[in-house]
Amino acid sequence: MQGKIRSLNILPVALFFAFAVYMMPGLAGNAFAKEASAEQVFAEQAFAKEVMAAEDDAEGEGEPEIEWSQDVFYKDFEGNPLKGPVSGAPAPELGENDYNNYEFAPSRMLLWMANQQHLYFGSFVLAVPIFCMLIEFVGIRSRESDPVMSKKYDALAHDLMKVSLTAYSWTAILGGVLLFTFITLFPGFFKYMATIFRPVMHVYALMFLAESGVLYVYYYGWDKMNDGGFLKWVHCSISVLLNLVGTVLMYLANSWATFMQAPGGIDEQGRFLGNIWHVIHSTLWNPVGVHRILGNIVFGGGIVGAYAAYHYLTAKDEETKAHYDWVCYIAMFIAIFGLIPLPFAGYWLMKEVYAFRQQMGITLMGGIMAWLFIIQAVMIGLLFFGANSYLHNSMSRVQGSQRYMKYCKYMVLLLIVCFTMWMTPHTIVMTPAE
Repeated sequence: MQGKIRSLNILPVALFFAFAVYMMPGLAGNAFAKEASAEQVFAEQAFAKEVMAAEDDAEGEGEPEIEWSQDVFYKDFEGNPLKGPVSGAPAPELGENDYNNYEFAPSRMLLWMANQQHLYFGSFVLAVPIFCMLIEFVGIRSRESDPVMSKKYDALAHDLMKVSLTAYSWTAILGGVLLFTFITLFPGFFKYMATIFRPVMHVYALMFLAESGVLYVYYYGWDKMNDGGFLKWVHCSISVLLNLVGTVLMYLANSWATFMQAPGGIDEQGRFLGNIWHVIHSTLWNPVGVHRILGNIVFGGGIVGAYAAYHYLTAKDEETKAHYDWVCYIAMFIAIFGLIPLPFAGYWLMKEVYAFRQQMGITLMGGIMAWLFIIQAVMIGLLFFGANSYLHNSMSRVQGSQRYMKYCKYMVLLLIVCFTMWMTPHTIVMTPAE
């Protein structure tokens, strides 16, 4: 009986082992089949990728490969030269035959004369709206406290804008002369600049049209908006818009000049790297802009002062002489505010020049062009002496200013000391051979 029981207990175990032995080949076969199937799918996918890559290569035949190059100025956060896609032709290698000349004058001198005359009138046109904005605002604010002076301020701003309209026309004419000078005498160079600054030049033309429209609305709407209330504030706001448009115009033009001196956004071959902001915003762009704004204020104040002095000398009655004497005083007062920070802006500009290329700074201030900086030092000294002399003489005619006149001599002494330090060279000027 016990033997039967043991045989019955062994039977399920034997059946289990028999079933396992029977199923093992099937399980192994399924595993091997799955592995083979996975290998087949992977091979098919790889083959499909190769076929697609071959088709892409076949479709992309003839398309130029994007070339990347390093910027000559801009760097990334790690200090490495910034890279960009090459998006333009290299700078042309021009020879003597690529420049046109006239027999009576060198082409560079003609270009300098055209550029300088355009800069003179442009500076005046950009400075006068600043004067008018400030003078008109003072007139509005003083309308209740002193109505008589308020009208004088308003009339002064209106007269200055009348002069500015004539200067604006001359600025446009001289700008055309400068453009034709570039095209006719420096065709290869201008073609290269126009290729890089193509969008900037179109924006410049649109901004010029915008400034013309705002200027004429501001001037010819003067009397119609002079109601002493809301419209007068709208008119003053138009002057703010006029100055904003003029500042944008000036900065766009500055980008062309600063690119010639300290380029950015191009590689060593002069090829454009696709970022127009890098081309515009070179290392000298901001200091040149600030220096020009302050210089425009000083230059415009001097021109307005000369205009008032002429009318003062040709006036027939004392009332007219008193008016233009007051106009000249206001103009010089505004010019002084631009003259005082102007040397500091000049130092900032030269600091950036030395930071970009030390050799360029040495050439400007210690090399072949150092004599120009010596002349500039003399002119700056004369400006400070002349402005202070005029203001001191004007103060002597103002009631209650006598108590300040004793300090004028100390101011003159300080100017002499500063002018002497400014004129004294701190390094030996190099010869052209050096």
